[in-house]
Amino acid sequence: MKVRDVLNEVERLAPPHYAFGFDKVGLQVGDPTADVEKIVVSLDSGIGAIEFATSVGANLMVTHHPVIWDELTAVRSDNWAQRRVIELVRRGISLIAAHTNWDCAPGGINDALADRLGLEHVVSFGWGEKSERWKLVVFVPIANRDFLADQLSAAGAGVIGNYDRCAFFTEGVGTFRGGAESNPVIGERGRVEEVAEARIEMVVSGERRGVVEATLRAAHPYEEPAFDWVQLADGVAHPCGRIGDLQGVENFQGFVDDRLGSRSEMWVGHDHPVRRVAVVGGAASGEWQAALALGADAYITGEVPQHVALEASESGLTILACGHYSTEQPGMVRMGSLLAEVCSIPVVVFEPGMGLSGRPR
Repeated sequence: MKVRDVLNEVERLAPPHYAFGFDKVGLQVGDPTADVEKIVVSLDSGIGAIEFATSVGANLMVTHHPVIWDELTAVRSDNWAQRRVIELVRRGISLIAAHTNWDCAPGGINDALADRLGLEHVVSFGWGEKSERWKLVVFVPIANRDFLADQLSAAGAGVIGNYDRCAFFTEGVGTFRGGAESNPVIGERGRVEEVAEARIEMVVSGERRGVVEATLRAAHPYEEPAFDWVQLADGVAHPCGRIGDLQGVENFQGFVDDRLGSRSEMWVGHDHPVRRVAVVGGAASGEWQAALALGADAYITGEVPQHVALEASESGLTILACGHYSTEQPGMVRMGSLLAEVCSIPVVVFEPGMGLSGRPR
């Protein structure tokens, strides 16, 4: 298995277009054609994680936090950020980063966090990278309607939130006359034909437009299919946050710390039981207002500045700071499990000791 093969699997789980515009994701260090012997999955890309990868014989790391964030103007061993790059190259270890794309992706960091807490009826909310959107309108004989809709769906058309193969059908009559060089599937050259046709409408994200159009041309029965692209207002590729219901918990802070292995700080916003909980792992205190607007009783994230804690709690929202590691490590454990299912090589998840390599004590 090559580095590029693992990269393809990571990007299938965490599509790059979900990443925020400021982020740095993908293959950051290494040769995409190199063979992979073992993978280490890690939340952080620190020296401790790199040394762990070496100790277990891994030559590829998949991390949440990128190893290269700012533009490199030098690569020096006396600079911690740059030294990590030196160590990776020296040890022959490639590195793939899946950061905010894994935060936002279905099944990713924040779904894993919601699952760890036992939330039910979970939906997405909040931040998300803007995504160019189009509506595809295509006309096809009625007998071919469902086949074409299925092919377009498989290519990525018709995805709306948590639903796929979303389409609208109407029926009418299409007419055409083939020229001397045409090869009509229905009727004859030089004669006006009338065909009972279906109009199919499906939304398509900007990054899937080329693939969907190629699929349309290949799957459509006509020599010259008729179709339109209508540009829509930008949407959100996939929101980062998750919100859901929590049943039967009385000591909320104790419950959360037990599930996450954290020692949280909590600011209380009300005196009634917590039944609706919003989560965004890591540094995401700014999403508390969106959570409150959706009826959350409590908001869990990694880090909460004092001014946010004060404003949120005095606005009626209980807010918890559970730590970057505790809120994001469950998602990296899940990444490791998912890669192990599809990769033909060993996958090891790095879980540092308490107080070491980014894990608090």
